[in-house]
Amino acid sequence: MNKLNYRVLIVDDVPDSLVYVLLSLKEIPFINPDIEIVKTPVQAIEYLKENEVDILILDMELGDADIDGIKLAKLIPNPPLMVACSAHSDYVFKANEAGIYTYFSKKISFNALKAKMEDVVEMVDKRLDKKTREVKTMKVKTLENKMIDIEVEEIFYATVDNLLIDIFMKEESHRYKGSLRVLQSELPATTFARPRKNTLVNLKKVDLVRPDDIYLAKPRNDVRISMTRSFKENFRHQYEVYKQNNK
Repeated sequence: MNKLNYRVLIVDDVPDSLVYVLLSLKEIPFINPDIEIVKTPVQAIEYLKENEVDILILDMELGDADIDGIKLAKLIPNPPLMVACSAHSDYVFKANEAGIYTYFSKKISFNALKAKMEDVVEMVDKRLDKKTREVKTMKVKTLENKMIDIEVEEIFYATVDNLLIDIFMKEESHRYKGSLRVLQSELPATTFARPRKNTLVNLKKVDLVRPDDIYLAKPRNDVRISMTRSFKENFRHQYEVYKQNNK
């Protein structure tokens, strides 16, 4: 697995119906226990703008006459891997058409759920590995309305504040409107990781990792980035995997 554990967002208008599924997910060691649940499509889209999500679990009936789980799946730009979770199986075909990878019932057994999630995270890793091989440059539109090309390998780190992203290169920096989650989804997952919610770091540019802090390589060696509790373990795991694969 590329990560120590994988972050999950669940969209369900009746969270009480998820008690068993939620307890089961938290018992799976490769699923991050801090599972977020939102009730509405709007809350889901807003949460995805700012937060790292590996797996999006969607209820198919969201109590909204206009937007169900199928329509929500089609509305999300650059979605994480999507999974349908419903008490009804008649949505399965439409879910596949909407780009939803797989389905499980709210009454699924623990062993079946664990096996399902093993398959899901394997697909998450495959998608990320494919992207890693393909991404060399990316285009962004700056606040001055200029389209620029950014060499991915030259990025040191990026931060977000109120949907304004700053990308820091060797000497210069670039600012544009966007979501850190979308930026992260466009970058190689094996070389970029979050030490905290609002920061994304290029592992190639890390000089030293202390228990709570990251120090970058020259010429950004004056930058110290602190790691927060909920991101620290995953960041350190991804950094160790990166070092092992790049000896």
